[in-house]
Amino acid sequence: MRSMGWLYPFRSRPWAEIAAEFHRLAAARPVYRPMSEVVDSVLAANTVLLGTTSLGDLIVVDRPVPRAPWGAVVVSGPWSRRSAVGPGLVRVEHLGADGEADERPVDEAVPLFWCFVTRKFGVVPAAQVS
Repeated sequence: MRSMGWLYPFRSRPWAEIAAEFHRLAAARPVYRPMSEVVDSVLAANTVLLGTTSLGDLIVVDRPVPRAPWGAVVVSGPWSRRSAVGPGLVRVEHLGADGEADERPVDEAVPLFWCFVTRKFGVVPAAQVS
């Protein structure tokens, strides 16, 4: 588990571009399917979240664009060079002052992602807003 935030500037990418990237990866390597599902859930929720990718990991922050050091929710899988994740698992972690991480089976990727985003940024998917 890391603590503190990342020190370089955050450069967001359009969610549609990120979705296209993960759908291409998932078509070639099914292990990326949970990543495309997480991104699809962000698109469907139409939230204020910003995203980018790094070596196959998804990096998500809240608006406005944070200044360094910034905290992020990072989604990784077995391909990740950042963290060791076992086969069939997805890792969601908050990189920031309180650094927290959890690993779950890939079919829990979307709920785990939204659990972290809601706790860390106060953003809930549209389906959960009451």
